[in-house]
Amino acid sequence: MQEIKNHFYHAILISIFTVVAGFSFKIFLARIIEKDVLTLYYTAIDIFSFSLLILIGFRSSMVVAYAKSKKDENIINIFRYFIIALVIISWGIILPYLKHRVGVEIHYWYLVFTILTMSSYAYLSNQLAMYRLYSIMKQSTFLEPILGAIWFLIAFYVANTNGLKSLFIMTIMSYMGLSIFIWLKKRREMREARLAQVELDADTKTFLKNAVLSAVEFGSGIIMIYTAVFFLMHYYSIEELGDFQVVTKPILMYMITLFVFPVFRFLLPELSKLHAQNAYKEIVALQRWFYKFSFLVSGSFVLLMIFYSGEFVSFVFKPEYHGAYLYLTHLSFFFIFIMLNAFQIALIKASGGFAKALFVRVSGIALFIVAFYLTRLYSENSVSVVFGLALAYMGMYVLSFVEVRKIMKRMRVELV
Repeated sequence: MQEIKNHFYHAILISIFTVVAGFSFKIFLARIIEKDVLTLYYTAIDIFSFSLLILIGFRSSMVVAYAKSKKDENIINIFRYFIIALVIISWGIILPYLKHRVGVEIHYWYLVFTILTMSSYAYLSNQLAMYRLYSIMKQSTFLEPILGAIWFLIAFYVANTNGLKSLFIMTIMSYMGLSIFIWLKKRREMREARLAQVELDADTKTFLKNAVLSAVEFGSGIIMIYTAVFFLMHYYSIEELGDFQVVTKPILMYMITLFVFPVFRFLLPELSKLHAQNAYKEIVALQRWFYKFSFLVSGSFVLLMIFYSGEFVSFVFKPEYHGAYLYLTHLSFFFIFIMLNAFQIALIKASGGFAKALFVRVSGIALFIVAFYLTRLYSENSVSVVFGLALAYMGMYVLSFVEVRKIMKRMRVELV
């Protein structure tokens, strides 16, 4: 178990650098780019990211399927077909929506190359996870904020493009550079699977079913955050939307990147192996360690937000973003449920319960919507969006906790 702990801690240390670098760069952007332009850019990238969630959701199923069958050619070819279909759908639906409904005033080709480069990065990074090429994963994570900053500085200060164009050039060129880097490094470790017809045997059908369930499940988790964006866009002003988009959501996503994503990168494969071996005691030991770690992290987050969030937001961002500290303070109390729920979802998926993991995520969306509208009956304040989101995370924790209890009980019975 010590080895998996080391992988987990190492991933967090690398992520800390990328988070600090990325967040510092966002602060820099908030100071030199107009608030409405920056809000439009982040909203557009959110919509692109949402359209690519199915590719990220494939990752868990790819890891589990390859570990079991070693049929990488079949797995990757299925993944390729999904990417091609998704890019075509995005080109026909997402791009016109951004241009004509959201109001992103930029040439179509910027949007086209954004979706293409983001797709190529998702395709290659999923392969790294499947083959467990952790070294390349860490290197690409380290490079991501560096490449973004370099290309923005070139576009904005050297090429003298306007703010929105500079932001999209940064996105396109950084993802293109990352894709090239991963492809060159990966080819030294693993050959690229040849393009071939998919063999629909039992293992492939199971992978395909779990991939779809995992994609929808992962997407459902992110949809909750985007639902918050929608509520703020629909019921409140662009000022409040900006507080959430520029300050609150990035900080929440950084915390998730640091302490939640490593659960699925490192602990999920370990839990899958332990569950297959019916190693009940080892799973309990891993669970206890992660629970202690989660309380330490979330407790520190709460204290920092209670005592320093107001001063932090006012000092780091422009005064117009000051209202975001209320969002951060409310969310900090519920971050413990995000961490614990991640571990429990990983254990549920490790046991083969992809459909049950999906049920937990979808229930979270429903809880968020209900909690938000109930809260609005008593308050018109925009904090009701964040409060509803927090209650949804707590509800998902309860549901996943009940399912994990059932899994552990079955394992104990099988040991007797």
